Amino acid sequence: MKTYDLSASYRMFEEAKKIVPNGIYGPRSPYFLTYGSYPCFFTHGKGSHVWDVDGNEYIDYMCSFGTNILGMNHPEVDAAALEQQRRGDSFTLPTDRWNILAETMVDQIDGQDWVAFGKNGSDVTTYATSIARQHTGRKLIVTVRGAYNGSHFWCSHGGAGVPPEYRAHVTDFAFNDLDEFKSIAKKNPGDVAAVMLTPHHHPAMADQALPAEGFYRELEAFCRKEGIVIIMDDIRCGFRMHERGSHVLYGIDPDLVCFGKAMANGYPIAAITGKAALKPAAEAVFFTGTHFFAAVPMAAAVAAISVINREKAPGRLTELGEMLRTGLLAQAEKHGFDVRYTGPPAMPFMRFDGDDDYSKNRLFCGEAAKRGIFLHPHHNWFVCLSHTRDDIARTLEVADECFDIVRKGG
Repeated sequence: MKTYDLSASYRMFEEAKKIVPNGIYGPRSPYFLTYGSYPCFFTHGKGSHVWDVDGNEYIDYMCSFGTNILGMNHPEVDAAALEQQRRGDSFTLPTDRWNILAETMVDQIDGQDWVAFGKNGSDVTTYATSIARQHTGRKLIVTVRGAYNGSHFWCSHGGAGVPPEYRAHVTDFAFNDLDEFKSIAKKNPGDVAAVMLTPHHHPAMADQALPAEGFYRELEAFCRKEGIVIIMDDIRCGFRMHERGSHVLYGIDPDLVCFGKAMANGYPIAAITGKAALKPAAEAVFFTGTHFFAAVPMAAAVAAISVINREKAPGRLTELGEMLRTGLLAQAEKHGFDVRYTGPPAMPFMRFDGDDDYSKNRLFCGEAAKRGIFLHPHHNWFVCLSHTRDDIARTLEVADECFDIVRKGG
């Protein structure tokens, strides 16, 4: 099978490094993938397919790290955004889209009474910690070890330029380890403001984990007893697991829920919803940003949520994801590999068992990319509503060849 030429991408990357720190920063860097096997720059996309600067076409299983739940350039979402763009985007004051989206979110998300808007997931997760501290008068935030809750100083996985004081009142525990969480609370009596969870555990460079039976039920009961605010970081999972919030699927009733990514099918917006009891604290905490009020992403979000509801997106994503899972596991067995396939079907992650340095994963996913299938060797994947049976069939055709390459040692 012919592999792609990526020469234009890497010329552009070398040019970018001269004028942009690291050329491309964060997890979109080619160094976070398999360097030399993936493109560095895309030009356009449609549905589940994207094209790079060399003209190569890919079936995309990253969907902009989960934002494109419906697929790129969805006609209804883009039409709503374009109509608002003609009217204007960023005004001195909010537009009439403000109340429309606010009412949509409060009606949509189970057990939540109010909403506020930001631009990135980091905006609203950070706001959530401030609300919890204001509400409780406490300082300590407990997160899940290995979870990604944003790039702000208190939660950044990078340490460069971050004074330790910013993390002085943040600690963590292992997902599903209720005893460790309770131990933290007992060692810090009356000082745990909140626990920040993800619906299921989806770290980079590690297997995903679903909540253990009874974990959320017992954690919630303990938090209610101790007056600890429960924050759900639903940025990555939101609208994929359940259209009314992933907490509905997993059986927990959080005080605050953070959304982003899929809620506007790629348009830049984030949101936090909360229970009525925390609204006074939310009103007391200063929270703003010039582009938090932009109207185009709000129009896109209203349209995207409507399509998600109409198309019963979580169920369809699960069905497509199961097809991918079944095919890849059968191929792995055929080629004699034990693989770990974890997480929900709509956002799975696969890696080779015993591949502790991820070298096999980088080879497998890199060879797939060179043949037009965009998977990620270190991060969970995403299925979107635009993926088709033909897409999955083509994916499995390429994967069969890639398993064989790994079996032969590259």
